[in-house]
Amino acid sequence: MLLPRAVLYFWAFALGTAVGSFLNVCIYRLPRDRSVIAPPSHCPQCGVRLRAIDLVPLLSFLALGRKCRSCGGAIGWRYFAVELVTGLVFLAAWEACGRGIQVLPCWIFASVIIAVVFTDLDHMIIPDSLVIAGLFAAVLSEGMAVASGQAALLSVAIPGTEIALPRLVAGGGVGLAVFVFIRAFSQLLFRREGMGLGDVKLAGAIGAMLGPGLALLSFGLAIVAGAVLGMALLAVRVRRRMEYLPFGPFLAGAALAVLLAPDYIWATSRSLYLGWLSLFGA
Repeated sequence: MLLPRAVLYFWAFALGTAVGSFLNVCIYRLPRDRSVIAPPSHCPQCGVRLRAIDLVPLLSFLALGRKCRSCGGAIGWRYFAVELVTGLVFLAAWEACGRGIQVLPCWIFASVIIAVVFTDLDHMIIPDSLVIAGLFAAVLSEGMAVASGQAALLSVAIPGTEIALPRLVAGGGVGLAVFVFIRAFSQLLFRREGMGLGDVKLAGAIGAMLGPGLALLSFGLAIVAGAVLGMALLAVRVRRRMEYLPFGPFLAGAALAVLLAPDYIWATSRSLYLGWLSLFGA
């Protein structure tokens, strides 16, 4: 019984590292408006097409000593890190989202999240193609829930009435509404964009995938984490007061944490909040 489980774990991890290899291509090419299909993988320094032996996730990077086989150019550690992280996330999702076909939307969404983190860190851009892929994961998840009879409509109160909406629609609407408000408020207060449209679109995709309740939890975590890190960077003078800090990685990281461990994140957040209130005698 242990052997089949171990084999499945290895398969999930290995698949994740292979997807991570593709994500490295997306992270490099999408912000540059290049196709992720053609040309085939090649060294960005000398242009030589990589062979199959050069594309084995994790192992090729280590075997080549972090250098291109042809020109000897250095290969950044990020390539290895993205493959490793994606493998570990796929393994965690296999446990959290179900050991079957139902894990597929989680894998797709997690892949989108990982790509968002690095594209936003490097270029302060969240490509629309990644948001669309995230929405596809949400639609696939909702469709699978409907097919299995597990989907439920959520009651949403609006002035004068109450309507029932699919979780996908309710969550997406909440995500868009919250961040459209934040964007408009920051623009009114600071006379400059406090948040990019890419963040707003990503919030909509996150809401569609997680549903309104968990989406709001992830948004709260992202805002708190962003504020804490932003203040810390200001304190050590790594960042100037009016300098932009990419918010996409915080949105993405919080969404991934909630996706993989919703109960734990909710319980921990509640405990921390109650502990914070107790400091003020509340």
